[in-house]
Amino acid sequence: MGIISAFLANYEKRKKLLAEQGILSYLRGSSGYVLIIILIITTLLISIAGEFIVIAQVNIGYAQKLKNHLRANYLAKSGVQLCQLILYADLKGLNTEMITGKSADKETDSYNDIWALNVPELPITDGTLKLEIIDENSKINMSVFANEFTDRSKYYYFAQNFFMNMGLPMDFADIIHDWVDIDEQRMPYGAESQDHYQTFKPGYNAKNNTMDSVDEMLMLKDMTPEIYYGLGGGNYEAEKNEQNLVDDNKGDTNLSLDKIEELAGESAAKKVSPREKNLETFPIGKEKSRRLSDYFTVYGDRQDYLSDFNKININTASYRVLSALTDKMTPDIVTEIIRRRLAQPFKSVDEIKDLIGDSTITDRLSVKSSVFRIIATATIDGVQAKITAVYNRNLRSLYYWCEE
Repeated sequence: MGIISAFLANYEKRKKLLAEQGILSYLRGSSGYVLIIILIITTLLISIAGEFIVIAQVNIGYAQKLKNHLRANYLAKSGVQLCQLILYADLKGLNTEMITGKSADKETDSYNDIWALNVPELPITDGTLKLEIIDENSKINMSVFANEFTDRSKYYYFAQNFFMNMGLPMDFADIIHDWVDIDEQRMPYGAESQDHYQTFKPGYNAKNNTMDSVDEMLMLKDMTPEIYYGLGGGNYEAEKNEQNLVDDNKGDTNLSLDKIEELAGESAAKKVSPREKNLETFPIGKEKSRRLSDYFTVYGDRQDYLSDFNKININTASYRVLSALTDKMTPDIVTEIIRRRLAQPFKSVDEIKDLIGDSTITDRLSVKSSVFRIIATATIDGVQAKITAVYNRNLRSLYYWCEE
């Protein structure tokens, strides 16, 4: 009991001293005071140093990523310039036969041409560069839907057929027409600013001018992301069960580095195009992609709907676009057009007049292309930069530029 009483008395004394003089005064007379202060300071220093190290590492990481992104961005810009050079060289007649064994004609554009080759990623120092060139003249130009000659321009008509083939409402042709026309007079099934777009919160106006990008379709009445990106709508579910869907109808455009080395060792006379060897093995059918940007473009010449910049190249047009040229385009006719161009690209639109006899349609077709989409993707140490540009090869001018 004496021990307990002594402990309680000492406790009460320390409690009173702590209350009267505070923790520092209390500890000053204690032999552990200096040790505790040292521990507190040490803990603070460790905490500050640790935080500094983490911040420094994060900043170093950001700086390195920024440096790599800048390098990748410059590499991608160089890739765009390289693609422009390839397109210009093709325009001047650079032939791919020495590379692929496929004959090409500078008076036509087809998937035999050098710009169409699917070249693998190119190793560049500590990174890679992937280039892709897409023919915008293989698509339907929406910006020329609306003019005083809407019915005669035929692109509006092509769009009606296209949406109908996709199981989507033909109304989309009217909606696009109202978006790009210069007035506020609504087409029968279209939409203008006051009757539709201004009813949103916040509201916006119809463009009433040339579209700057295909992505503007997402602003159109009734256009959902599922429809635009080809993930639903229309006959999407029914098409999933079809057996004849293909990735594309380009034939063999792949070019591996091994193939380049192999072909380089053969004489031109001995080279045989993969098309010539395996023509019958290429499947022909509707493309799997339903993404609308694969089939529509907005670049060309709005002022002259007859301009070559707007015409659809039958050597590069997709199955789905060819199917939309007339309401009489049966699968057999479309398949025959693609089969013929796989064997030998068309040198003139006259070569398909036995399949499409309507001159108002064939006058909107061509065998040459002027407008191309360039996609250059550069990767440096895992950091990627991507540039998308739309380039008019004939005018040597850019319509569009986007850096990601």
